[in-house]
Amino acid sequence: MALILALAGFAFVIHASYPGYMNADSFGQLQQILDGRYGGLYSHFTTFVWSLAHAVLPGPAGFIVLDNLLIWGALALLVRGAVRITGAWSLLVLVVPWLPGVFNYLGHVHRDAMLAAWLLMAFACAFKANQAETGPRARIVWQLLANMLALAIFLIRENAIFGLIPLLLYANLCFGWRRNLLAAVLMLCLMPVTQMVQNRLLGVESVHAGDGIKAYHLVALSYFENRNLFPGQWSEDESRAIVENCYSPVQWDTIAGWGQCSGVFNGLWQQGMWGSGQLTRAWLDALARNPLGGYSAMAATFHLSMHDPNSRGMLFEQPRSETVQFDFASPPRTTTELARTYIRSDVNDRFGRPWVFAVVFVLAGSLIFGLRLSGTPFGTFALAIIASGTIYLLTYFPFNVSAEYRYFYWCGVAAWLGLVFALLAWIARRKSGCGASDGSQELPVPVRLVSCLVLALMAGLVFSSARLPLELRTVLLVPQGDGAIAIARLGTASTPWWMARHEGEIEAPGWHWQNASVLRAEPDAGVLIARIETLHHAIRLQLLTGPDGGSVQVQDGAFSRLVDTHAAEPGEIVLDLPPRGKLADRSRHASWHAPARMLLWTILLTILLFYLGRIPGRRWRALKRSQNVPANLPARPRSASSAPLDIARK
Repeated sequence: MALILALAGFAFVIHASYPGYMNADSFGQLQQILDGRYGGLYSHFTTFVWSLAHAVLPGPAGFIVLDNLLIWGALALLVRGAVRITGAWSLLVLVVPWLPGVFNYLGHVHRDAMLAAWLLMAFACAFKANQAETGPRARIVWQLLANMLALAIFLIRENAIFGLIPLLLYANLCFGWRRNLLAAVLMLCLMPVTQMVQNRLLGVESVHAGDGIKAYHLVALSYFENRNLFPGQWSEDESRAIVENCYSPVQWDTIAGWGQCSGVFNGLWQQGMWGSGQLTRAWLDALARNPLGGYSAMAATFHLSMHDPNSRGMLFEQPRSETVQFDFASPPRTTTELARTYIRSDVNDRFGRPWVFAVVFVLAGSLIFGLRLSGTPFGTFALAIIASGTIYLLTYFPFNVSAEYRYFYWCGVAAWLGLVFALLAWIARRKSGCGASDGSQELPVPVRLVSCLVLALMAGLVFSSARLPLELRTVLLVPQGDGAIAIARLGTASTPWWMARHEGEIEAPGWHWQNASVLRAEPDAGVLIARIETLHHAIRLQLLTGPDGGSVQVQDGAFSRLVDTHAAEPGEIVLDLPPRGKLADRSRHASWHAPARMLLWTILLTILLFYLGRIPGRRWRALKRSQNVPANLPARPRSASSAPLDIARK
C-alpha cells in the first residue's frame, strides 16, 4: 500500500509539473549544461548532477524526476520501517509532501529543492541503518549511504553543514557517543576538502560567494551610521548613494551586479576588494564597533524571511532562448491547474511560511520531551530531523542575504516529518503497552538541554520583532497644463527591481492605470498624493517622456521641482527626492529591546521545554514509591524496537 501511494504521489507531481518550473538561476544552469561549462554563483554540484539527469531526460524534467524519486522513495522507506510497529498509522508519513509549504517546490528546478530531496533520503538511509531488524552488513551499507549523501548535500549548499551535524550523529549512532563525535568531526572536515577536489575536477574558480554576506552587512551598517563603511576609493556621490539608495532589508540584490546599485559590486570588483582580506577586515571591524547595528541588519531580513518571504510559489513563466525551449502544455493539464490552485491557495500560503515551521518544531519538540519519547527509536529519529531543520533555519539569521522562502524549504519538510514521527513514537509506545519511560533510555541531560536551547533560541529569534524605524513621506505631483503625465515608478530608491513599482497609499483623482504598471494623467487630472512609509532613503520617481508629455510640479516637503516630460522621442526621466524626516538625526537601527526580548524568551522557553521532560519522570518515581517498589528494581525488558539505542551504548 505504501509503495502504491508513493508511486501515485510521484506520478501526480510529475504530470502536474512537467517539464518542471525554472527561474532565472535554473535557466542559467541549464545554459551552462548545454554549453559544457561551469561558473558563476550557481551550485556547481547541482549543475553536475543535473547534467547527468539531462543526459537521460533532457531539460528540467530530468531534475524534477530525480528529486521526486528521492523524496517519494525516502518516504516509502520510512513507512516500510515504521509499519511493523505502528501499522496503518505509518501512512501519515506519505501525507508530508501534501502539507502547506512542502508541496510548493516538488516540481521546481532549484538547488533548495534538491537539497531537501537528498537530505530526506539521507535521513531515510540512517533510519534503516538504526532499525533492529537490519542485519550487520545491510546496516553498514545504509550507514555508508547516509554519510556519502551528507557529503553531497554540503556540495549542494555549503551553509547546510550545520544542519548536517544531527544527521551525522544519528547515522553513526551505533558507534557510541565518543566514536560518533569523532566520526562527525572527520566528516565535517572532509566536506570542504571534497569541495576543493570537485572545483578542481570541474575547472571552477571561486567567485567568493560569501562576500555577498559581508557586502550586505556593510551596506546596512553604512545606512545605520550614515557614512560609507566600504573599503577602497569612493567618490562623494557614490558614498552618498550607498547610504541613501542601496540598503534594503528584503535582499542584497540591490547592490549586486544586476541591481540598481550595481556600482557597489562593480567598484569592489574593479578595486580588487571582492574576495580580499581587506573587505573581510572592514566587515568584522564594522560588526565589532556596532554590534547592535549588525544584529538589526540580520534580524530585519530574518524577520521578513520568517513572516513574509518572497518567491513562495515561483510559478514563473518558463525562460526561453534559442537552445532552451521547454514549456508547459497549453491549455494546462487538469493536474497542473489543481497543483497551481493549491500552491496559490490561502491555506497553503498562510500555513506554509517559515514561522509556522518554527511553531511545528517547538510543538514536536514539546511532545518528544513532555512524553519522554527521545529514548525511543522513532523519537530519536524525530529529534534528529527536528534538530537538523531547526539548526538549518538558525543559520539564516547571520548568513541570510535575501528574504526568500526557498532557503527554508528543508525546514518545512523537517518540521512536518518531525511532528509525524513524534506522533508515531507515541503511538508505538501505546501499542507496546508500556507507560511513561522511567528515564533509563533517555538522552543524556546535556544533550537534552542543548536540544531545548536550540529550539528556544530559534523560537526567540523568529517571534522577537526587530523592525527598523520608518518615517512617513508625502509626495505630491501637480500636473501643469494639458500635457499627459506618465509615472512608471514611485517608491523607495532601494526597493529591489522586481518588487512593486508603486509604493504606499496613492490618491490620484483623474489618473488611470495603463498596462497595470504605468499611472497616467490626462488633461484636467487632479493632484496625485502618495504617502510612503520608508527608511531614511531617497524616493525615486520615474517619469516617461514623449511627444504628448507635459509638465508636473513635484513636491516633497521643502523639496519642489518643475519637470517637463515633453520630448521628441519616447524616453524617461529619473528623479531622486533626497531623504528627509525624523530619522535624519535619530537612530536608524533597532533598539536594545529587541535582542533583550529575544534572550528573555529563549531562557524562559528553554526552562519550560527542559522542565516538560522532567514531569513524567517524577510521576514514574512517585508511582514506584506508592507501590513500595524497591529502588534497585531491575529495568523492564526492552522491546525489539529499542535495539538501536542498545547498540549505541556498546
